[in-house]
Amino acid sequence: MQESSKHRRISLKRSLQSVRFTVWIYFAIFISSILLLIWISFIASLEATYRTRKTSNITTIANYILTEWADEAFTATSLDKLAHDNDMCILIQDKYGVPVYSYDLMSKNCLIHGTLSSRRLAEYRALACESSNGIYYAEAKNSRFGTDMLIFVMTIGSKDDPSGYIFLNTSLEPLDSTVSILRVQMLQVSLAMLILGFGISIFLSRLISTPIIRITRSAEKLAQGDYNVKFNGRGYTETEQLAETLNYASNEITKIDTMRRDLMANISHDLRTPLTMVKAYAEMIRDLSGDDPEKRAEHLGIIIEESDRLAALVNDIMDLTKLENGSAEINKVKFCVGSRLRDIMTRYTLLSERDGYKFYLSAEEEVWAEADLIKIDQVIYNLINNAVNYSGENKEIYIMQLVSPKTVRIEITDRGAGISEELMPLIFDRYYRAEKHKREVIGTGLGLSIVKQILILHGFEFGVKSEEGIGSTFWFEMKRAEPPADE
Repeated sequence: MQESSKHRRISLKRSLQSVRFTVWIYFAIFISSILLLIWISFIASLEATYRTRKTSNITTIANYILTEWADEAFTATSLDKLAHDNDMCILIQDKYGVPVYSYDLMSKNCLIHGTLSSRRLAEYRALACESSNGIYYAEAKNSRFGTDMLIFVMTIGSKDDPSGYIFLNTSLEPLDSTVSILRVQMLQVSLAMLILGFGISIFLSRLISTPIIRITRSAEKLAQGDYNVKFNGRGYTETEQLAETLNYASNEITKIDTMRRDLMANISHDLRTPLTMVKAYAEMIRDLSGDDPEKRAEHLGIIIEESDRLAALVNDIMDLTKLENGSAEINKVKFCVGSRLRDIMTRYTLLSERDGYKFYLSAEEEVWAEADLIKIDQVIYNLINNAVNYSGENKEIYIMQLVSPKTVRIEITDRGAGISEELMPLIFDRYYRAEKHKREVIGTGLGLSIVKQILILHGFEFGVKSEEGIGSTFWFEMKRAEPPADE
């Protein structure tokens, strides 16, 4: 029961952390935030905005009247229309306070017309003249209805000696009824936006998460060992790129898995052969040659040789593992390349005399390089051993030193069957071995993989040139170094 509850909690946690839920919740928060801002703006600033716009509008009308007043074409009819269209009362007086034009929409309710208006008008004129720009406006209460009114006064001409006055009076209509109507409409629009927004967010969350879910399910199959799975990231550029990368990784894993199986088969074969021979010759010594010194020595020699081969194979695997996991260290020293090559070639004398292999060394110029001497020797040995194993019937191997102003290049060439173009990228791989390979004359079959890792560790350039039926040339380049001072 507790386990089931734990699984449900984990499942719920994963659901809450999913892309689909995250996209949905962010989109929902975004929509809710917009609606909240609209409501705050509507409630807090509607009335203030209305009053500001009303004041701005009445100022614009007053300036328009002031500009057009001197124009003979601007008649009383024009003023009447202006007052009617803008729902305001207009009064224009000369400098003595005598009306020259009047339009009253409110009758007794107007603050610039009516029985008590003379005293008010004198106060308004004085306040306009006392202002810095000859304009005075203020809100006032309508004594009869208690509604807010907006009074505007502007001097005509100089405020110090005005030639007349323009009075404007308009009602600041109560906003309660308007706000109530707008609030209902806003509520309807908000509900519609919420429903639409949540629907769009659900659709978008599914649309965005679908290719990711497809890739995740394919990745789970890959993790379970199905290397033939195909990743489909159709929908977005990023998911398509991710799917392409995963498909490439899947193909590479498939290749590595295949080559790993081949390696296991090859190593098993290489281990089984000497073990079988060790066992067979040990039994022969026990059963047949134990009393014959000559045969016993021959059989013991074979056992020792096969044991050495086993030890070499194990050592190569250990060396390669160290090189690949980065635990191998390099100790660089300066050395003469040509002298080193000649010293290495002396160790192939027995192979040349016994098995007929021909080694041709070209290293006339004495040049120096800097590297880990033991590991570079291992590189050269492995490349020569590889050439021996695949040199073909003529058994000719060419070792060349090519010198340039900055580098010294070592090339090892055989005249064997060569390598096909499609197999060229695989030959340095740890798990690769030629299909037609036979048991090596010397070496363990892991030499080229060790060569690759050592040269990468040194940062040296390397590669191979090959043509089927003609042979192969393996090469690497080292930077030249100055000879030691005592040379």
